[in-house]
Amino acid sequence: MALMPEDVVKREFTKPKGFGRSGYDEIQVDDFLDEIVVELRRLNAENEDLTGKLEDCRRSKGLPGRAEADSKASGSGASAASVPAVAPVGAAADKGASSKELSATQEQLAAAKQEQGEVESQTKQAQARLQELQAQIAKAEQEQKAAAERASAAGKTAGDGGSHAGTAAVAAGGAVAGGAGAAGVIELAQRLHDEHVKEGETTRDRLIAEAKAHHEKVVGEANAKRDQLMSDGQSRHDELVGRGQSRHDELVKNANDKSTTMVKDAEDRKTKVLGELNAERDKITKDIEQLRAFERDYRTKLKGYIQGQLQQLDQMAIDPANGPAKPQQG
Repeated sequence: MALMPEDVVKREFTKPKGFGRSGYDEIQVDDFLDEIVVELRRLNAENEDLTGKLEDCRRSKGLPGRAEADSKASGSGASAASVPAVAPVGAAADKGASSKELSATQEQLAAAKQEQGEVESQTKQAQARLQELQAQIAKAEQEQKAAAERASAAGKTAGDGGSHAGTAAVAAGGAVAGGAGAAGVIELAQRLHDEHVKEGETTRDRLIAEAKAHHEKVVGEANAKRDQLMSDGQSRHDELVGRGQSRHDELVKNANDKSTTMVKDAEDRKTKVLGELNAERDKITKDIEQLRAFERDYRTKLKGYIQGQLQQLDQMAIDPANGPAKPQQG
């Protein structure tokens, strides 16, 4: 499928995926540049085909080769290729300029094809006219030959008798007149033939020269446009790659810095939490020791109190009237 100028104008690229990335998707841009390269190669092949057909047409007409034309075309192509490409201002400007120039190049190629068709049509017409004139000349030669044969036959019959002398003389005079008329017709046909052939050759040479000049102009412009598109595409590709690499380095640096900061914060937090936990552990340990000391003191005091109570019970006096005192039930 041929790449049209509208395809270049309306072509849109998606944004690259990923956080913080800008520009266009590099893969889509590279694919589109490949399509442009394929289309340019097709146009170059078509130009070479047209050049070959024009060369065959020149050879069929007996014209010289195109060595000088090829040297001029190579000189014009080298001068066009030496022109520096203008850096693109923006994506929209590149698309508009490329589409306009590509459309102009296609129009010029179409015009060259049309002119080549006209040249071939006029060449065919000239060949048909030449064949018609050759047929007229052959017919005139046949009539002249027939008149000569009639005159010869009349000369032979002149010696047969005096009664036929007048008739033979008249026939001979008519034959001579017929021969003179045929010679005039042949001369006129030959002159017309030479005029038409000369006019056809002049028109053919002019059309071939114009088609050759236009072809060289179109080829030069196409080569210059191709070089410019390749240069612009390469510059754009390098710019996108450089921008993507810079963004990648920036993101990697930011990620490394952020990772280092997070690791440091985590270590500080870990140290702080471990310190708080150690302090809490020491405090709990101290509280446990205090509780254990309180328990020991409480047990000692309780044991002493119970032993004191038991000793008091043992030392209580016995009442003689009532008998020994009974221990109180708690």
